[in-house]
Amino acid sequence: MQHPEIDFYSSATASTAMATTTLSDLIDAIRSDEFAAKIAKLRSTLAAGDDDGYAVAKKDLQAVSISGTAEGKRAKAIEEGRFTHSGFLQLDFDAADNVGWTVEEIVEILQAEPRIVAAFVSPSGHGVKGIARIPTCTTRDEHVAAFASARNHFRAHNLTIDEACKDPVRLMFVSHDPSAWLDLDRTAVFEPVLGTPELPKSAKPAAAKTTKGMKLKAMRTPFPEPPREGIHAWLMQAAWHCRFGSMSEADTAAKLQSYDGSLRRALQPTEAIDAARQVFSSPMPESSPDWRSSADMAAAKSTGGSTMQRFDPKDIFYDGPSSKYLVRVGSAFMTYSKLSPIITGVTRHLADEHDDPKELMMAVREACKSRELDGGVQWHGGIAGHPQGLAHDTNDLPILITSEAKIPHPAAGEAPIISEIIGGAFADPTATMVFMSWLAGRYKAVRSHVHIPSPMLVLAGEINSGKSLLAWIASQALGGRTANPYAAWSGGMLWNDDLVASELLLVDDCVGSTDIRSRRNFGASFKEAIYPHIIQLRKRGVSSIAVRPVWAVVVCCNDTPESLQIIPPLDNDLADKVALLHVIGVKLPVDTSTPDGKLKLQALIRAELPAFAQQLVDWITPPELHDSRSGVKAWRDPALTDAVDAHSPARRLEDLLETALTHMGIWGDLPKELTSADIEGRLKDVQSLVYDQAKQLCNWHGAMGSALAKLARSGSEYVSLSSNSVAGKPPRYLVSPPKFKHLFE
Repeated sequence: MQHPEIDFYSSATASTAMATTTLSDLIDAIRSDEFAAKIAKLRSTLAAGDDDGYAVAKKDLQAVSISGTAEGKRAKAIEEGRFTHSGFLQLDFDAADNVGWTVEEIVEILQAEPRIVAAFVSPSGHGVKGIARIPTCTTRDEHVAAFASARNHFRAHNLTIDEACKDPVRLMFVSHDPSAWLDLDRTAVFEPVLGTPELPKSAKPAAAKTTKGMKLKAMRTPFPEPPREGIHAWLMQAAWHCRFGSMSEADTAAKLQSYDGSLRRALQPTEAIDAARQVFSSPMPESSPDWRSSADMAAAKSTGGSTMQRFDPKDIFYDGPSSKYLVRVGSAFMTYSKLSPIITGVTRHLADEHDDPKELMMAVREACKSRELDGGVQWHGGIAGHPQGLAHDTNDLPILITSEAKIPHPAAGEAPIISEIIGGAFADPTATMVFMSWLAGRYKAVRSHVHIPSPMLVLAGEINSGKSLLAWIASQALGGRTANPYAAWSGGMLWNDDLVASELLLVDDCVGSTDIRSRRNFGASFKEAIYPHIIQLRKRGVSSIAVRPVWAVVVCCNDTPESLQIIPPLDNDLADKVALLHVIGVKLPVDTSTPDGKLKLQALIRAELPAFAQQLVDWITPPELHDSRSGVKAWRDPALTDAVDAHSPARRLEDLLETALTHMGIWGDLPKELTSADIEGRLKDVQSLVYDQAKQLCNWHGAMGSALAKLARSGSEYVSLSSNSVAGKPPRYLVSPPKFKHLFE
């Protein structure tokens, strides 16, 4: 499925978007801790009864325009033709409009509707945000008609959607919900039907009779009435009531389905049948004064239902700083912010070991408390190149690594397609050797969970030359987890969640800044990330830990001098840390101009990965390319290196001096010793022949001094460092046309 773009706003009061994103990325952020701190503060404000404070603070919360993107200001964007519709419709189910419904039940209803693709808990914690598919609308009327179709559908289920959702440019606040749900494979839509008659607004259901903590003390107790919340729990209790009353499973299901009392919503088609089946598949407990405890214990011991989760206490961990429980389920970890599901899962696991309900509950409580202590960790998440499970950072803090790279396991065989792609990708055979040596070293590092510093691998070539395919093959060999570090390393945040857990940090056709400061920041951050022994990992809203991720960096860009400016300057600091390879084009065995063709090629390559992994294990780097620290030297293609150097500030300054020195009116006193400020002043003089170019070159404080220093060290014909320079004072440079230079040697 396509992933339409939606606008991301810094706050509800912003008139224009600060960026675009996708629904998938939005749900990932809502599941993560990105907005957790803000949402927790908002919910605590609301819990304290400060509704006004909540409303004011909420305006500063980030928001998205689910139904599309606007060029410029959001207001009147759709009327003025500046709005690109996403085919999504937001649905707000506020608690005040849906009295008696629990958040969990609303989410369950949404998940059962094939036209809904996402759902999560609202910022308040009491409502639900849903995302529906609708046709891509070109007018406001079409969008409103699609909204009416969705609204009338849910009114039939006694659910009320906020009417403001009919506005296509309405903003939806972000939230924090680790269980946020997404299914973009669904394609059904709410079709807009112009002129659809509106259903009457549903009346708020009368508060159902509440019997808190329902306990059936004996078989002759009255049939339980539904509580205001928890219809599922009521169904189970009512089913047990029927079984204790000697009713059959079929009669119990029929009684539950035909219940004519006060229900705030209609039962789902199989809800009553499923409840009866689960109860009647459980062992019948003996009569006891506490009927409820006996029934609950019988349900815990039930083996009915393949989806029942049982939690072995040793698989439970507790992250103290985030107050979250993490449970190993198969090869993954599930995160819970509440204790109740943990208690349920542990109860099911321990139920067979206890016959007395009270003993079981005591054992469950003791097991949960013990795991908060014995299974306590200070950080959890994925770390590039580290195996899943308990570990410690360099400060001996216990951490839980919840995922690991799934690299291909070496196996005997041939990999003809991968070999042909890599073998034909480079004009220079040395580049092929460098690529294979670099990738073999990185594969062995991830496989052994040991970081080995390695050069930044730059793949430069024409459009559609195969750079991205080579990077994709590298990513698959390293486990498939990638992240783009450019924003973080060129002056943005120091780290983000994706970098922490991604073995390959990939910059692929990114529009980089030609500002030398951004490029230098990129280079400095690369060195700090790849070459030290220890890294401080800082996830958003989480305490930092000191570990060593197993990282590697690949940059893909076009081979034009302008595009090559994304890479850091190749000065002395990075001369041995950037490998520059020229990609001339790859031959593909299938036509990848269609989605089917692209998927077929990927399937062919994945089938060869085990054999290719064996080639990487067996690979021996040629002696002339071997480096004792990183395993492979930072070899650079000569032609591409010249193209990079041609646009360096030092080379540009030399070109400006070559032109400017012909103006003897300004430079008539040469040769002469000058400071960087003197030289900058002359180049930017109104009579200078290079006035405009000099202004562009000196676009930040210190730019001239930095370029002069590098130019002097490079042996320039025009500039050299003066022997009269004094430590602690601005350096002086001897500026002279080439014909005078021999007089000062």
